[in-house]
Amino acid sequence: MASENSFFKERMFAVVIGLLMIGSTAGYAFLNASSGSGNKQVQNSVPDIVNRKLTLDEQRSVFLSGRVLIENRFSDECGYCLERNPVLEGFARRMSGFVVLENIRVDYLNETGLDMIGSGGRIVEINNETLTEEGLLDIFCDIAMKIPKECVLREV
Repeated sequence: MASENSFFKERMFAVVIGLLMIGSTAGYAFLNASSGSGNKQVQNSVPDIVNRKLTLDEQRSVFLSGRVLIENRFSDECGYCLERNPVLEGFARRMSGFVVLENIRVDYLNETGLDMIGSGGRIVEINNETLTEEGLLDIFCDIAMKIPKECVLREV
């Protein structure tokens, strides 16, 4: 009798463990499938170059997709600001899928600025010395969550 009772407990324990394994596998597959399709949708919802202020939802979308936001605030009265736009746009095109360039026209010179914001919340101000392809890549590789091959190859 004790042997039958022990056998029954072992069988029940094996069934419970089996059900837990099947349930966790199904749950993992469901979560992975739903988050995978969501990431593709989030990443594609904001283009690489935007010539306006992003909404909060769009900014959140950029950061959730792991991309870096370059916030370029410029005035038509600022010649230097207008000269840097082609450098920034070239960098954004080269790093397509990893960077979003937000070009924001402001009214006053004291509102101009240039920041790179990582999805971890780190903000780096870009100045004259770092406004080169190499300088931008250095900052980007330092704060990016999604690391492209350009960052990996620099370390080799």
